Amino acid sequence: MIVKRAAKEDLHQLAVLFDEYRQFYGASSNVAQSYQFLNHRFENKDSVIFIHVKDEIFTGFVLLYQAFSSVSCETYYILDDVYVTPSFRKQGSAKQLIDTAILFARHENAQRISLETQRNNYQSHQLYEKMGFIHDDEFKTFHCFLK
Repeated sequence: MIVKRAAKEDLHQLAVLFDEYRQFYGASSNVAQSYQFLNHRFENKDSVIFIHVKDEIFTGFVLLYQAFSSVSCETYYILDDVYVTPSFRKQGSAKQLIDTAILFARHENAQRISLETQRNNYQSHQLYEKMGFIHDDEFKTFHCFLK
């Protein structure tokens, strides 16, 4: 099993996995929309995508978005999406993906990686804490939905 940075030629196969991820969170299946979204991120260079591959099959991915801290005047990354297809879970794939994201962010001299996850996603909470992520009790998240 390897983790590699996504290239343009990976997007069609990745779109199928990304669509699976979207369905996992309740979205309707739409591979074309998933491809279009990923292609837009790739073309505009506004995200970094790493793919977990086993025997040429994409088994998981992580998407990072660069952000900026006004207070520290530094960059950081938002780990917005991490997903491993169910048949490949509990084999260390998510850890490999997150380790790769951390190494990448360090290489880019980023201040940190931040993420949000559902309150009831206890397995992910344990993994993130085990990997050195710190639960934030100081800030509360708010959203202003526009659509």
